[in-house]
Amino acid sequence: MAVIAFVSSKGGVGKTTSALVVAGVLAGLTKDLVTIVDADPNKPLKKWSELAGKPDNIAVVTDEAESRIVDIIDEASQSSRFVIVDLEGAATSRVSNAISMSNLVIIPVQGSGLDADQAVKTIRLILEAGKSQRRKIPYRVLFTRVPAMINSNNMKAIRGTLEEAGVPIMNTALIEREAFKAIFLHGGTVSGLDPEKVSGTDVALRNATAVTEEMVTTLAELAKQREVA
Repeated sequence: MAVIAFVSSKGGVGKTTSALVVAGVLAGLTKDLVTIVDADPNKPLKKWSELAGKPDNIAVVTDEAESRIVDIIDEASQSSRFVIVDLEGAATSRVSNAISMSNLVIIPVQGSGLDADQAVKTIRLILEAGKSQRRKIPYRVLFTRVPAMINSNNMKAIRGTLEEAGVPIMNTALIEREAFKAIFLHGGTVSGLDPEKVSGTDVALRNATAVTEEMVTTLAELAKQREVA
């Protein structure tokens, strides 16, 4: 069992999209249950789950009360191979409590200075949650909505600044693809989209799989480190 929380103190960074894309790939990689905890007040993933095409081994549960997030994640962990937590874009006690339950925290960031500043705030939140749990909570920055053909100077500069500060960054970025938006319109996962209706589904799926596999590899490496310790 592994809990992966997608966290940002700022909205609009591709947090929910990243969470759903990863959950969809995980559901295809394993026959076991993948549970999505929709803790965003707008409930975008609950709405997605009501569309056609949701895999049978994906369950979506909602967090209606801020005080329930720990219990909800704990309950989901009992029956699921992976628990994906999509949190609100704010620094709340709900977010802090979810972070404290996580095996890995993903911080989605786009190529702007504002996003980088917010990522630093999110990292502080993770460090504070770790102190309260007396453990280091692993986290990784995930660059999202990256243009397919252009590696902007802004993106390079932000990545360089974060790396110099010792912030761990995922090697694979989530590229801007129509398919990642289409799943919220048509339902289902990237692998289930009709390539005649949505362009670039094959390259989107390869990208989504690479991002997800890197997360799974990171979780495995972290588990080995815990065993050695």
